[in-house]
Amino acid sequence: MEEVLAIKIVDAKRKSHFVLTWGRAFDTVSTGPLLSAVRRHLRQFGIHAVRSIRICDTLQAAADQPYFYEALIAFSQQRVPYGKAYPKWRATRRKQIEAGKDIYYLGKRDTKSG
Repeated sequence: MEEVLAIKIVDAKRKSHFVLTWGRAFDTVSTGPLLSAVRRHLRQFGIHAVRSIRICDTLQAAADQPYFYEALIAFSQQRVPYGKAYPKWRATRRKQIEAGKDIYYLGKRDTKSG
C-alpha cells in the first residue's frame, strides 16, 4: 500500500466520489481497517448511502476531481518521518483518520461519473 492513496466511493445513486488519505496509517497490507474508518466519516461530505468503497490502484484514478491537486499538495507538504519517529507519526495519522480528519474529499464534478 502507498503512503497517500485515493479511495473511490460509489453511493446508492451510483455516483462516484473520491477522497485522498494516508495509506499506511492502519496496516501496510490490509485495506479493511482504513476503509472502515473512512466509511464512518463519509456523511461529513454528504455521502449517506454507500454502495461500495475501494482503494484505487493509482492516484491517477482521482486526478480529474475538482480538488485533487489541492489535496495532493496538502499531503505533499507534510513530512513523513522514517526510522524511530515513524511509528508515532503513523499512530497520530490513524487517530486523525478515526476522528474524521486527514480525509480530503475531492469535490463533485458537474458531469455524471460512472
